[in-house]
Amino acid sequence: MASKLRGARETQRTYWVEKLARRREELREKGFDERQIEKDTAVRKLKAKITDTNLRLAAIAANEKKLEDMARLREEKKAAPQKEKGKKAAPPVEEPKAKKKKKKEEGSEQPVKKEGKKKAEKAEAAPEEKPAAAE
Repeated sequence: MASKLRGARETQRTYWVEKLARRREELREKGFDERQIEKDTAVRKLKAKITDTNLRLAAIAANEKKLEDMARLREEKKAAPQKEKGKKAAPPVEEPKAKKKKKKEEGSEQPVKKEGKKKAEKAEAAPEEKPAAAE
């Protein structure tokens, strides 16, 4: 796993920069021009390593800044006088219940009518059968 410590990443960065400088020097000694050196795969890989390390260092710096800001905010919050907690006002309970009752009444009227008809039909059919069965 890659290190999340600033010191370790800075050490890695210096290592990759030195290795890139050595590789470029070797290629110059062999007679390569700058264009060919930049196209060399080893040089490109070393540049990518340096870029990755720089990005990681930037992320570490951003994280450290965030931690410092959070610590500063915590200290400010502790230093600020605490507000007195008052009793919360009870919300009006009657109005919502009245609305719910209206909804229940409106909603229950329709099913009651339907059920009333069905029950009435069953009640009419049931008494006719009961006396016949009883006799």
